[in-house]
Amino acid sequence: MKVLNKSMILLLTLIVMLSKTIAQDSLLCYSKLNKNNVVRCKTACVEKTLISRYKSDSEYDFDFYYRVGCESKTVKKTLQSVKCDWNVKNGSEYFLQYMIKGTDERNPRLFIRKKCCFSSFCNEPALNSRRYWYRKDQSMLTIIRNKFNARHLLKSAVFILIVFLIVYGSVSVIMSWFKSKHLAESGQQFRQLELELMQDTSFEDSSIVDTKIEVTGRLTVKETAQLLSLLPDHDKVKYSKMKSVSSEESTKESKTANTLKAAESEAAVLGKGMRKVKIKPPLKTSASGWGHKLWNTVRTINSPYDILYRLIEHGPYQYPFTALELLTLFEETAFKMAEEPSLLQIEAEITVIGDIRGRYVDLHRWLQLTGWPPQNRLLFLGGILDNDEPGSVECLALICALKCRFPKHVFILRGGPETSTFRMSERLHPVITRAVQSCIKRMCSHMSFAAIIGKSILAVYSGFSPMIREKGHINHLFRPVTAEHMTTVERHIIFNQPSNQVGMYRPNPNSEGNWFGKQAVKRACKAMKCNVMIRGQSYTPYGYLPCWNNRLINLWSAPGCGSNFGAVLSISKDLVITPILMEKQQIEN
Repeated sequence: MKVLNKSMILLLTLIVMLSKTIAQDSLLCYSKLNKNNVVRCKTACVEKTLISRYKSDSEYDFDFYYRVGCESKTVKKTLQSVKCDWNVKNGSEYFLQYMIKGTDERNPRLFIRKKCCFSSFCNEPALNSRRYWYRKDQSMLTIIRNKFNARHLLKSAVFILIVFLIVYGSVSVIMSWFKSKHLAESGQQFRQLELELMQDTSFEDSSIVDTKIEVTGRLTVKETAQLLSLLPDHDKVKYSKMKSVSSEESTKESKTANTLKAAESEAAVLGKGMRKVKIKPPLKTSASGWGHKLWNTVRTINSPYDILYRLIEHGPYQYPFTALELLTLFEETAFKMAEEPSLLQIEAEITVIGDIRGRYVDLHRWLQLTGWPPQNRLLFLGGILDNDEPGSVECLALICALKCRFPKHVFILRGGPETSTFRMSERLHPVITRAVQSCIKRMCSHMSFAAIIGKSILAVYSGFSPMIREKGHINHLFRPVTAEHMTTVERHIIFNQPSNQVGMYRPNPNSEGNWFGKQAVKRACKAMKCNVMIRGQSYTPYGYLPCWNNRLINLWSAPGCGSNFGAVLSISKDLVITPILMEKQQIEN
């Protein structure tokens, strides 16, 4: 048995030695840097990096160069210890570093870093290997460290950094695109003001005056008849329009007359100096009736006139629109808005209404509470539409109908929902629905961006831009403009938000606009020559929140939509602002 074991061991040893000899005899190695020449080696393939050092003009020159090929057949005893040996790592590649002394004059020292490998084509030359020359007053150790450590690590670090930046930039662009698409599809969802801003205010709950008034939004028969009697005759208005465009001369005269009237009204507004704005304590009312949802009822409409009469007679319920009614109304409203400037100049004694967000019942409540045109003048800051509210079309149709009938009493600014994509509820055929949506988008592109009330109050939808230095910068904004072609100034007006942690302006990663602070509002009022700035977009606990020494007023007019209260601002001729609050209905009947 022992003899058998010894014979097996001898056999295995012979097999290993034979395979080693065969492997070494059949070893193919590169011999040139361009991989064109291949030689057969007996011992190992090597890859050498040589570092020579010699004197020249009292300075040391360091020369790095590269060699590949077979292990040399040396007979020097000093080099026998640095020859490649298969038994050192059992056939695995390894590295050697050593120094050879040369002549004292030309090459006193030669440093070598050698790679030993024992498989075919294992000494593959580096494609970027070239000769490096150094004339530096530093030690050989520093040169070697820079060559073999820092250089390749620096290249790797730069490559990794470039790849990381490319990936990060691509992901950021994709994420921002999806975010913009989501905001556009969601109609720019309303946001709450930050807590620090709500705490930094002089508004107190104890200052609210409860009037005990309950508002239903539903008119009685007598109130409806009285309101309809105040509306101008639609046939007379239509006939006067047809008569005014009967000839080119009459058209030119009408345009000239309108231009002169607009110039006179603007001069009248500008003639008054900037006056001080006062704010009275808020008045509290309550919503009552059938809640805040839009009810679908079947009612017989006896009015044979245009859509405004029919909407008033129908009341705060879902209206059975036809495509022709909507398309005609929105096209006419677009022509009315196109005649107005981007910066409206409005005289005082007006009611400012913030975001309605498709609450058609609440819109009727505000009109019942503050008064319908022509008894009252209205300014809508924007935020009329909302994709999640079925009453958005009714809200927009009623406001547009009032605008067409009373163009000097109703004014509309462009908000975030009017800029984003609006999806109409499926009441009509899908093809007709898309046509109406396109018409709404075209009409909203004609809306103005800001308004100045009594030359002392600036009204915008959300914010201001640092690029606006005077009124002309807003007044000269081009319209019509869609969301895809809006300028930075227009986006700042619609999407910027206030922050108590910002002095001037700062990018907001969660919105298409920026943050703006107290100093930005102060500079905006100075640029526009105003005392107070009114904005919407953000809901507050009471629908109304003055901050920064009453220089900025936040307004929200949709009770029950993000907040328990909604509010409007009643501005008198003397620029006395009276906030009117409305609490949402607690128990729906």
